Amino acid sequence: MVFQGFHLFPTFTVEENVAWPLEFLGVRWGEARKRAMAALQHVGIEGSAYRRRPSQLSGGEQQRVAIARALATEPKLLLADEPTGNLDSRTGQAILDLLRLLNARQGLTVVLVTHSTYAATYGHRTVELEDGRIVRDIRAPREPTGRVIPFR
Repeated sequence: MVFQGFHLFPTFTVEENVAWPLEFLGVRWGEARKRAMAALQHVGIEGSAYRRRPSQLSGGEQQRVAIARALATEPKLLLADEPTGNLDSRTGQAILDLLRLLNARQGLTVVLVTHSTYAATYGHRTVELEDGRIVRDIRAPREPTGRVIPFR
C-alpha cells in the first residue's frame, strides 16, 4: 500500500524504511538492501539520499520513498492513495509512467485513489464515486489486438 500520509519510520534511514517490510517476507538483509536500492532508483532517489532520515526529506521525496517501499515487495496488487499528491507535475508523471510500465511488464494491478483527473487518465478503468455511489464507470478503449489505448 502507498498511504497518503507516508507512514515512514522517523528513526530509520530511507534505505531501512524501504527494506524493512521485506524482513516479513523472509528476505535476507543483503537481498533486501539490493531490492530497496533498485526500488529507490525506480522512483528517482539515488546517491547518498538513501542514508537520510524522513525528516531530512521533502514531502515529495517522502512520497517517493513510500512508493519505493511498496514496490520493493514486488506486489501483485498496489493500493495507492493519492500517490502523486505531494509531487511536482514532472515527478508525478514519472511515477504514473512507472506504474503503467509495471502494469504492462509485470502484471502489477494498481488501484489508484485520486482527485486528479490527469492521474485518473492513466487507468484502464476509471470509477468515479460521489457520496459513496458510483456515478461513472469508464473503461479505456482497446485496439483490435486487445491492447488498451491510453486516454492521453
